[in-house]
Amino acid sequence: MSESRPTMFNPSQGLSHSFSMASLAEGSSEPISEAEEINEMKSLTEMGNKAMQIRDYTDAIKHYDEALEIDDRNVEVLNARLLAFLEMKDFQMALKDAEYWISLDSDSAEAFRLLGIILVELDRAGDALNAFLTALDLDPERADEMTTYIATVSTFFCEIPKDVLKKIKGMDPYKKLSEVGVCLFHSKHYDLAIKILEAAQKFETNQKGITMRVLLTMANSFSALKKNEQAINLYQECLVTAMATHEQIYQTKSLVNIATLYLEMKDTHQAIVYYEKLLDLEAEISEEAGSEENFPDFWTKELQCGLHLNLSIAYKSIGNMAYAERHAMKYVKLLEKFGIDGRAKSESYHNTGMLNEILGNFNEALKHYSMYLKVCKQSGDKKGMAQAYGCLGSVYAAIRNWQLSITYHEQHIAMAKKFSDPKMLVIAYEMMADTYMVKEDYERAIENYNQMLNSCIRTDYRAKSMAFCKMGNAYRDLKKDQYAIGFYEQASNLAEDFDYVDILTMCHYNLACIKRHSKQMMEIEEARKYFEKLIPLFETKIREHRDEDTYCPSEYHEQLRECYDGIQNVLCKMGNKEECLQYAEAYRKRYITQIKGHPVSFINYGPQTDFWAVDRMSRLVNEQNAAVVYYSVLSHRVLSWVFVPGSGLVRFYSGKSADVEDMEERIQICLDGMKNAPDWKTMQNACEDRCLPLRNAQLQYTRRRNLGLGRDVKQKDSNKDLSDEGTPNKILFNLLLAPVEDILMKLPLKSHLIIIPDKNLYNCPFGMLQDWNARYLCDRFHLTLLPSLFALEKVINNEVNYMKAQDDLDFERSQTRNGGINKVLAQMVMTNAVSPDMESENSHDTYDLRMTANPRLLTSMLGTLPASANSNKGDNNLDEKIPSTQHSPRGGLSSKKPLPGIVSHNTSNKYRSQIGCPLPMEKMLNSHTYTTLTNRTSTGTDITSSTLCITSYQQICDTDTCVVFGNPKLPEKLLLHDCEWRPSDVYLSAAIRELRAVSSYLNVDPITGPDATKEKFKSSVENATVIHIATHGCWKEGYLVFTPGEIKLQSGPPQQSSYILTLEDILHLKLRAKIVVLNVGYGPNRSKECIPPGFALPSAFLNAGAQCVLVSMWPLPNIAMEKFYYHFYTTLHKGALVTDALGAGIKGLRADERFKDPFYWSAWILIGKDVNINLIQIQHAMLDQTLNKTEKELEEESGKELLNPKNVLPIVPTREDNLTTLQECLASLLLHHKGQPEVIPKLIDLLDSALKRLHTEENNRQTTRLPDCVIQSSKAMEMLRLLGFHFQAKGTSLTNPYVVYPHWNKDELLIPSYDALRAILDICYDVDCVQAINDMLPLNQDNISLLVDVLALTKHASDVQLKVTDLSVKPLWQNGKIKNVLTATGFHQIGLLLNFNKTPSQKQLLTAVLQFMLSVSAYKSQVLLYRLDVNLLGKSSASKNGGAPEFSKLPSLTPVILPRNQLRMSTPWLSRPEKPEEMGEKIKLARSKSDVDEEFKDHMERAKTWHQITVVAQANENLAQYGRPRTTPTKVKVRPGSTASQQRTPVKKERLLVIPEVDQRRDYAGFLLQQRMDNIDVRHKTEVMKLYLPYIQTTPSS
Repeated sequence: MSESRPTMFNPSQGLSHSFSMASLAEGSSEPISEAEEINEMKSLTEMGNKAMQIRDYTDAIKHYDEALEIDDRNVEVLNARLLAFLEMKDFQMALKDAEYWISLDSDSAEAFRLLGIILVELDRAGDALNAFLTALDLDPERADEMTTYIATVSTFFCEIPKDVLKKIKGMDPYKKLSEVGVCLFHSKHYDLAIKILEAAQKFETNQKGITMRVLLTMANSFSALKKNEQAINLYQECLVTAMATHEQIYQTKSLVNIATLYLEMKDTHQAIVYYEKLLDLEAEISEEAGSEENFPDFWTKELQCGLHLNLSIAYKSIGNMAYAERHAMKYVKLLEKFGIDGRAKSESYHNTGMLNEILGNFNEALKHYSMYLKVCKQSGDKKGMAQAYGCLGSVYAAIRNWQLSITYHEQHIAMAKKFSDPKMLVIAYEMMADTYMVKEDYERAIENYNQMLNSCIRTDYRAKSMAFCKMGNAYRDLKKDQYAIGFYEQASNLAEDFDYVDILTMCHYNLACIKRHSKQMMEIEEARKYFEKLIPLFETKIREHRDEDTYCPSEYHEQLRECYDGIQNVLCKMGNKEECLQYAEAYRKRYITQIKGHPVSFINYGPQTDFWAVDRMSRLVNEQNAAVVYYSVLSHRVLSWVFVPGSGLVRFYSGKSADVEDMEERIQICLDGMKNAPDWKTMQNACEDRCLPLRNAQLQYTRRRNLGLGRDVKQKDSNKDLSDEGTPNKILFNLLLAPVEDILMKLPLKSHLIIIPDKNLYNCPFGMLQDWNARYLCDRFHLTLLPSLFALEKVINNEVNYMKAQDDLDFERSQTRNGGINKVLAQMVMTNAVSPDMESENSHDTYDLRMTANPRLLTSMLGTLPASANSNKGDNNLDEKIPSTQHSPRGGLSSKKPLPGIVSHNTSNKYRSQIGCPLPMEKMLNSHTYTTLTNRTSTGTDITSSTLCITSYQQICDTDTCVVFGNPKLPEKLLLHDCEWRPSDVYLSAAIRELRAVSSYLNVDPITGPDATKEKFKSSVENATVIHIATHGCWKEGYLVFTPGEIKLQSGPPQQSSYILTLEDILHLKLRAKIVVLNVGYGPNRSKECIPPGFALPSAFLNAGAQCVLVSMWPLPNIAMEKFYYHFYTTLHKGALVTDALGAGIKGLRADERFKDPFYWSAWILIGKDVNINLIQIQHAMLDQTLNKTEKELEEESGKELLNPKNVLPIVPTREDNLTTLQECLASLLLHHKGQPEVIPKLIDLLDSALKRLHTEENNRQTTRLPDCVIQSSKAMEMLRLLGFHFQAKGTSLTNPYVVYPHWNKDELLIPSYDALRAILDICYDVDCVQAINDMLPLNQDNISLLVDVLALTKHASDVQLKVTDLSVKPLWQNGKIKNVLTATGFHQIGLLLNFNKTPSQKQLLTAVLQFMLSVSAYKSQVLLYRLDVNLLGKSSASKNGGAPEFSKLPSLTPVILPRNQLRMSTPWLSRPEKPEEMGEKIKLARSKSDVDEEFKDHMERAKTWHQITVVAQANENLAQYGRPRTTPTKVKVRPGSTASQQRTPVKKERLLVIPEVDQRRDYAGFLLQQRMDNIDVRHKTEVMKLYLPYIQTTPSS
């Protein structure tokens, strides 16, 4: 508190608030009246006031006391006495009066003001400040005075600068409080600052700058008080205000503080969002400044560097290592750019090196760790040098350079000892030990872990726990399980005590893996409990990483696999064979479900698990005819289950190996022995290289090279001698098939057998395993393989879907018999055609003559009855039923009642049913006149004729085709795995030879070379039955290589996405293939290349819809494969099972002396379900398809009806159909804009002119020529024709024709097309976005609506945080093509948040994409481009825009739709009277039709006028050339070669039209007019038909 305390009470003001008070006569004992009391109080008050005036405060107080004894609640007297106490400096008494006054009147601002003055005098400044704030709140009119008090009191807490104090006096209350609040904040009086600034906020003001300052200071105060939620809300409010006023400094401060607070709250994802917004602000500042020299002062270099550093750290913490490394590199570059040295620079290299090490980029990691070491040496940072040595040692260990690795680690340890730094020493020993573990030198690893443990300080429990755990790992690898268990238990106890969850998990995992081999049931049960906890834990972690699209350590997958194996081992020992099988299948399903893009992503662990029950598995096996042998390979045993159709699970067997032997290793030794090529050197020249480089190929090469250079490398004994047990074939048979041979022997010969392998059994040639009678398994059974029962269910469903499609085709053919009448009769049930008999049975119909179109019809119906009716019932019945009537003056019948009605009679029902019933559909179709010319054609239909009509004939052929695809045309270099790839064989000669041979067997043309593109493959295989692929590929990654697209948007080698077909792409295909043959991915230099476990690539094809896939398990000579394919496809020619064809191919190879060794023929396996294929039938179907295609093309070219008459009323495309066509045109224009940049601007000019001419017809008197660039663009011409443009030749030239603009905008496509083209001009600068949109289009309207909603919300509601799990976002983000568009637009995933980078360029791109999508949307409004309207959000569809009309009946008409789109009335004309309600409907219908007729009549007249104006304009332009006098130019260029007798010809002389050409031009002009008139007529009839549609009710037959 300052020494010179400010004076709060001014005596001169004390008496300014005097009051008159009554007085009580002193010493009076007699009661007095109320009036006397009042007078006495007035007297006492006046006496007190006079005493105050002469400053006799004691006497004044005495009089006031007496007055208050009369009325102690009189606040006026209380106020006066309080002032007297203040004058006497008796602040305690004044305080009591003030508090008593407030208790009497808590809304008195004056009381609180005086209380504040008193509290100041009592040195209670804090309470005084509260009092003044309350007074200000109660009396805002005295704000200036109160804020002065507040400012004065604030000087007790902070030292306000003198210049500020001077300014405060002249400030308004709002600014005064804001200044005081800021000063209090700087003095760290945060609570007081918040109170004062909250009081300031209550003032209404337009001073946005001060408002932001107030909000920012309040937020800073809350942040200092650790009230983060309130602080964030205020920062966000400040940010919104700053963005609205474009105050970048406040935006920066708000964003920085929000991100920092979210980091403190451990909400890293939200922190990243706001750091990304800072990057967006940086881009905005950069664009405005132009160069970094012009950056504002607040955007410092420290801020720029810190931003990227924090982003790198934040991204690393959530596991997004790619983004973390990107920002770390930017941080390094900024440090180098700004010349910042020292620890910051060294740590930046350390960070980038560590991130690259995690990502496996070891070369980059070495580079940055070396720079880390270099910078530390330059700056003298010894500890940094030691850490750099340790990091370099770890990287060299990863690339297997043991000598350098150990040298660096030793240096690290030596420096740590020198510095006597226990923490560094612990890390050094740990890194050294980890290196020895990788080197498999476990003894030295244990030594270093012991050193690590001894170096730990007493309180470093985490390091101790980690040391125990890692020592357990070393002892476990040494097979010293008891030692390992001891260390794991010690680590587990420490981790449990101090809540080290990760260490505890690893201890439980390792303990479970050890105890699963125990022979004690207690330990086995303990292992089971561990595994049951660990499996869902690892599944959850992997799922989270996948959902958040973050880096997932490979250790999680390995540990999860071990857990599944472990629990199977445990359950097997416990005899629980069914649950063991459930876990085996659960893991086996992951081979398919873990493929990116698969709809079934993860097993759901919890109360309702996704485990298949054994009963379900048995039912699945019973659905097909193959026995199933299911294997599971564990560490020391092989488990086998056998399913037999009709019997379920019949056998479970556990084949155990020696405890010291690894079962997987034993199997691999046998497989290697079986796969040894007889002559591998010859094979290298006989096998074509179709391998893709592996993702880690360079790393593997580096490791092999370093291991080769190493001197102390232990050679791993991987070639154990098993010859004493027999041949590899025999060993595998005894291990795999002998335990179930008794079951297999009972199966019929050549019955179907499915084998589901595990691990390296996926590469086991089961077909070549021989039984005790030396019979090969492939000779005994129709053998197929599958990765899981889940896959079996899929291929069964594929087969069912294929058969269902064939049944639908057969049914469709049956319906087309008899000229297609059967189909029409089956699909149309006229429920509205109710006969009079049916109506009269339920009720009596009453007709109003005034509401009947023809009353005479009704009279004749009731007045004339058939003779049979009269004879049966007599006249009396008629008289009884019909009331007496009289003739009305207007004719007809009239009743005696005012509103007559005639009730229909039962006796007239029969007559009415004869004359008023709708005609049967058979009669309307003239089916009674049909005669059959041919009973059956090749496609199962017939040919009919009729005497009254032209019958239709439609050949419905199979959609089966064969596709032979491969040998793509590749450039010399391409981008693969972000590296350059140069194919060794750009032209695959063996592949083209194979493809030509196979195509000759299948009688198709192979798709090779430039045509073999990725998009062509996707479109070709959708309906294919047989697919054969021969190209480059990779089994491990699941890649197929095709020709890169012709349109190249980016310079340099083609991008990977342009030519690689991934597993995700295959999953999105909708196949109906019976077989897919893959000859990919093998080469002479990769002899060990094999299909990975799970059959990833074949499984993807099965999941996409294929029924089986044929592959080779290892590389074979090209000539052997060609020979196999010859026998294989020859066998399928006349129809055979695929396994029979496979057997024929194997038999053909075995018959050849060159390939009789099992190595050549045992590699072939069939994955999937055995199916029957008849190539002759498929070729016949392809011939029928060719005929249909040829007929269609001929009809389109000739314009004639060759086989079937066209529709009476052509089908008019809906607006949705037109928008789909428009999307295709726009996609092509967008893709080709780079090569044809003039097309889109010219199209925009044409559309702009068309829109202007529609509003102003005078503009149509001007002619326009079509530019050459537009003529050369086929999609541009298609788009113009879609929009209603036509073209008329000019003069003798057929180029640059006149443009005939559309006369109407009926489908409302002109404006959307114009907007879309304008948007394309903004999109085309981003090549990634161009390619993504081209790949995405055409898009259905539901997805367009969702995409528009996301873009509109992002553009207009930046405060709304979208998530990838939102219902409107999830279907978009899971769609790979739409996700690419969003990513290219600027969206990226942060955990589960969907963030948008709001840089100026990205915001412009977002607006352009939104405008483009709105243009092609059928239901979204353009309003969303300019503002957000929640009523316009949500899925849009036709059903949402308008509900279905209420169905009504017109019995007197009964409209129906006949084939060829004909509208007919089935009730004979004037055969039935109308009811009143029907007459109302007909009147409404007639009015609607009249309106439509008038509308289209206007359109017709406008079209004629439009055409006349256009033709006249074109004629006037020609007359202007020929009808005016010609002026002779001074000089004219002439053609060479003229003579004296020959007239010289000018070079630019135009040839005159001859008469036939003039007639042709004139006829074509008339043709254009007629075409437009026909279009109007067709649309007119279509609109009329739409009027009748609500009255037509047809339902499919049951």
